[in-house]
Amino acid sequence: MAKINVALCGIGGYAMLYTRYILDREDPRICPVGVVEPYPASCPRLADLEAAGIPVYATPEELYAAHQVDLTVIATPIQCHTPQILTALRNGSHVLCEKPLCADENDIAILQDASRKAGKFVFIGYQWSYAAATLALKRDIGEGRFGRCLEMKTIVLWPRDLAYYRRGSGWAGKVAAADGALIYDSIANNATAHYLHNMLFVLGEDGKAAMPDTIRGVLLRANDIENFDTCKVDLTFPGGTKACYIASHAVDKTLNPTYHFRFEKADVYYSQTRNDLSVMVMPEDYTEYGEVIAVTADGKRISYGNPFTDEYAKLEAAISAAVRGDTVEYPCGIGAASVHTRVINRLQKHETVRNIAADRQVRTEERVYAEGLWADLIGCYKNPEESLGDWAEV
Repeated sequence: MAKINVALCGIGGYAMLYTRYILDREDPRICPVGVVEPYPASCPRLADLEAAGIPVYATPEELYAAHQVDLTVIATPIQCHTPQILTALRNGSHVLCEKPLCADENDIAILQDASRKAGKFVFIGYQWSYAAATLALKRDIGEGRFGRCLEMKTIVLWPRDLAYYRRGSGWAGKVAAADGALIYDSIANNATAHYLHNMLFVLGEDGKAAMPDTIRGVLLRANDIENFDTCKVDLTFPGGTKACYIASHAVDKTLNPTYHFRFEKADVYYSQTRNDLSVMVMPEDYTEYGEVIAVTADGKRISYGNPFTDEYAKLEAAISAAVRGDTVEYPCGIGAASVHTRVINRLQKHETVRNIAADRQVRTEERVYAEGLWADLIGCYKNPEESLGDWAEV
């Protein structure tokens, strides 16, 4: 069996997912040759990396000067994605980069050109795009099994405390870095980016995502950040399909990822977990929480399974592709991931981020939220034609 050299850029925070894999899984296909982390002392597994003889480098340049790397896994702040992907490609490495692809849509063509010239793939880690459940659903949609898609809606309500916005090196919730590099860190471009991207992804052709014709959004914030922590985004696709994406960190109740896609011949439902909020927005006969379920016009129920089944699916896909020496960016490469980046750029450039009215905010030592906001957001999910009302300060 071919063995490839693998390196990590980032070993803390979400990057711990990949750190655990190389330390705890005995994958005979890989040889971990190094990690890049400018602040290694903050990583809980630093001693384990040292015990395994995996060196830590301060910069990617130091890593590549010391090793030939076949696959680089990047899980670093958004503003680092473009330069680190380009550095990996220049050094002959395939790439798996965490979402999003990049912050600035002007980087998309640069990254595509670099990947083509290097003859290396770039996978982007929208986790649902590697899940068997999502890929099977996407295939059936693409083959016309359910007819034309009429409407899509997705909602995620994830409370986040003040510590969430104080994490890392100060980039959380930022529009741009001090040097002007775009970040666009928001609920739509970070924590729940997977679920906005999922609607774009399943509507696209094989290995691609669908770009909306129109993009409109209400962008709000309660936290003391530059960017938004709450949004309602309305999209229209070629052919007339409408989509609504709703997400917030400024709430006091949790609703895990939930969606309803309505087609001419079927309805597709998903809700991650059953709780009081999920029951409010799901049909009474949907009892398969955690599974993607299609209900056809004649009453037949099709289960696609759980899109969260394997948290390592994207890494497994990248390792397998690198071992084979693939150059095709399937299932989610620059092309598919770039659509989400373009949508975010349209929102940031054409919509104004507004503060939630101060008298509607609740502030504690741990967090900030808008009392009752979740009820209006659920109302918008039930009827996407509804507006968010008067939440913004005058």
